[in-house]
Amino acid sequence: MNKGVTRRLAPGLLAIGAAMAIAMPVAAANIITQVVAAGSRSASVANLTLGGMTTAHIDQTNTGTMVLTADDSTGSNLGWNVTILSSAFVYSGANSGVDIPAADFSLTSAAAGVRTAGQAVNGVGGPKVPVISPVGTLDSARKTLQALVLFGNGTYTQDLGVSLLIPADSAAGTYTGTLTTTISAGP
Repeated sequence: MNKGVTRRLAPGLLAIGAAMAIAMPVAAANIITQVVAAGSRSASVANLTLGGMTTAHIDQTNTGTMVLTADDSTGSNLGWNVTILSSAFVYSGANSGVDIPAADFSLTSAAAGVRTAGQAVNGVGGPKVPVISPVGTLDSARKTLQALVLFGNGTYTQDLGVSLLIPADSAAGTYTGTLTTTISAGP
């Protein structure tokens, strides 16, 4: 090969090699971060008005259904428990009535939790009715619904059957009780 041709090609090859080195992509590590903030956990029972009763000389029982709504939007996966407690039913009216004790207000049934949003209900993990039945008087807190660890990430409702014992010869008027509904972390 002619030395003159080799000398002319070498600078051209160098220029092409340099251009290729510049045009080649360079790998870089880029980081994308997304923060998800914790929401809240809440539970409540919708207001309930039991049907009217007429005063009588014997004890009477009035029944109804109240609806519990429980929501866990914390993203903690800790599970949760809901308890309900009643106050006495305070008398108001013009007939010198006596309050009805909280022990006369009872849970008679607790249905399974129903999902309205979020994670599906799981037969083992819940939300579910606890093993120890919530049925009984509401003068002490009763656990009505629970979700185990890794379950209950969503919004759920539960129908709760209730019964109020109205003592014989109760004065005509209005009797109003207050429910304390609490949701706490943990199974």
